[in-house]
Order: sequence, then C-alpha cells, then structure tokens
Amino acid sequence: MATGWRSSYYRYRELFLNVSALYKKRADLRAFLEIVLSIIAVMVFLLFALKPTALTIISLIQQIKEEKVILSSLTKKVGDLQKANVLLVQNQNYIGNINLAVPSTPNPENFAKQIQGLAAKNNVNLTGLTLNDLILMGTIKKVAATNREISPLPEDAYEMGYSISIKGDFVSISNFLKDLENLRIISAVDAITISSSVTDTERVIVAVISGRAPFLDTEK
Repeated sequence: MATGWRSSYYRYRELFLNVSALYKKRADLRAFLEIVLSIIAVMVFLLFALKPTALTIISLIQQIKEEKVILSSLTKKVGDLQKANVLLVQNQNYIGNINLAVPSTPNPENFAKQIQGLAAKNNVNLTGLTLNDLILMGTIKKVAATNREISPLPEDAYEMGYSISIKGDFVSISNFLKDLENLRIISAVDAITISSSVTDTERVIVAVISGRAPFLDTEK
C-alpha cells in the first residue's frame, strides 16, 4: 500500500516538474496557460457578480406573473361592477320597492302601518301587535335563536320579531294571512295559532301569528 502511494507521488511529481520546465522554456505555453487561467478567473468573478442579478431577474419575473394574475382578477371585478351598474340603472325604478321590502334599518312604524292596513282591508279586528326589542340607534347585535326549529334568515340578515293577534271569521283571517305573505315588506311567518269560541250570536276565531321581518343594517 505504501509502495503504491510512493510510486504515484513520484510519477505526478515528475510530470509536474516536466510541465514546469516546459512552462519556463516555451513562451507560447506560458501565454496559453495565462490566457486559460485568466478566462477561468473572469468566469468565476462573473459567476459571483451575476448570481445576485440573475436571482433578482427570476424574482421579478415571478412577481410579474403574480401581478398579471391579480390584474386579470381586478379586470374581471371591474367588468362585473360595470354590469352591476348597468343593471342598477335599468332597475332604478324598483330600488324604492326593494328598500321597502328589505330595509337597511329596522322600521317598526312602517311595518305596523302595513299590518293595520291589512286588518282594515280584510275586515278583521287587530287585537294586538307586539314587536321584539329593537336597537334603533347604535350597534345592532344579533340575538341567538332560542328555538332550534326556526331557520336563520338568508344572507345572515338581522331580524325584527313580531307577534300579531287578530279576531274575525275564518275567511277574513285566511285572506289576511295570504295578504301577509304577499306584503311589500318581506317577513317570515314562523308559527300560527288559531283558536275559536262560540258566543250567543256567532263563532269567533282568534289567530296569533309569530314571525320575523328582515333588515340588513347596511348603514352601520
């Protein structure tokens, strides 16, 4: 093992000495080696000098691709907003009805007037109208539903709970319920309780209607 190592050492040393001797004697070989070494040195320096620039260029290209995706998304959103604006202008006459159907704030007075109008129209006696506690000014907080059978209103809307008590004959109460479903102010009827009693002259039917009227609270 040692002999093999020494043999290789002497052979490479002899080769190095021969190359060194030729380098000293021949000017063309010296020039060639100097050129090769100079080129190698320049390449090494260029590699270290250009690496940060290359990384910066790659990063910029990636950022450009991401910005193109964002620009495409924004362009689509602008197009959708333009279409929505066109629809808004075309349906401007219906905006008032939409705001009345689902108001931006709770409007108990308007709702009460609508119910009174339905009672007068259908010839029923409005014996009671109760609205749940409402916050008319300030921050509105959602109240968790205590009845699990009642589904939440769509679009996470706020709600104004109500209870209506009416008295009359069956046909009048039935017509009142139909008009309530078609009321300009949208409401969800959750429960209807009907009871009847007989007096000396007639049969009286009493209906208690519980429900919720939505509002969006868009002005907060």
